[in-house]
Amino acid sequence: MNILPLTPTRAASIIAQDGGNGWNRREEHWLGVLAQIETGQRTTLVAVLGAQVVGYGSLLWRSGYPGFAAANIPEVHDLATQAQHRGKGVATSLIAALEYLARQRGHHVTGLGVGLYADYGPAQRLYTRLGYRPDGHGITYRHAPVVPGATFPIDDELLLWLTKQL
Repeated sequence: MNILPLTPTRAASIIAQDGGNGWNRREEHWLGVLAQIETGQRTTLVAVLGAQVVGYGSLLWRSGYPGFAAANIPEVHDLATQAQHRGKGVATSLIAALEYLARQRGHHVTGLGVGLYADYGPAQRLYTRLGYRPDGHGITYRHAPVVPGATFPIDDELLLWLTKQL
């Protein structure tokens, strides 16, 4: 398996595949990702096995989460592995490569947000195993703090934020 930068050709490969739950196939999403790469807002890497993209992940150099943005913590973002390749080290390899890039730019911490419902269980366990810990600010919904007594949908926007010392 090789970890390589996202290119338009590799983005087209992602769009053409059905990677299962969590695999983003929307062309407009990938056009936006490529535009953000061009402006330096993000770096996106892909895991390639043979000629097939089997995973992808990004590092947002300025997180949309205020806690990370204020502390200049780059965010591991939009990490996905094709269903048939899960549990084989693809996500671990992508995260290691993204952390390496953060260190190369002088960062000593990376962060990420993880969903709270059962579909995120494997990701929660992976991030903990890799050394990510809660940032201590609780959970957010669409980057805003969740307050006691308020009601929020249990969806992909309800996140616990984690950080790791590099």
